[in-house]
Amino acid sequence: MKREFRLKKRAAFTYVYKRGERSRSRHLTLLFARSGEGLKIGLSVSRKVGNAVTRNHVKRLLREALTPLTAAIDPAFMYVIVVHPSAAELDFASVCAETEKIFRRAEKLREA
Repeated sequence: MKREFRLKKRAAFTYVYKRGERSRSRHLTLLFARSGEGLKIGLSVSRKVGNAVTRNHVKRLLREALTPLTAAIDPAFMYVIVVHPSAAELDFASVCAETEKIFRRAEKLREA
């Protein structure tokens, strides 16, 4: 995922949490709300997931799983992906599958 697509501001995260809709899977939760800035994606990995090394590893896997999807994701929204503790045991292929599944469930992927 390119840096230009990252959601960084606390106010933007709060907006998505309060006004956004949800789509859940076993290991991830996707929250999304309308955006005036274009496509923005934020990651939320709490301490419940593990220590700093584990949290950073999960974030790296998620960012890499999002890279091929960014062209197909609906750019009119801001997204926050909340990671559940069970996601720490997933491998890269599973993270990719889960990520695509939550976007499809929320109907936010455009068909190529």
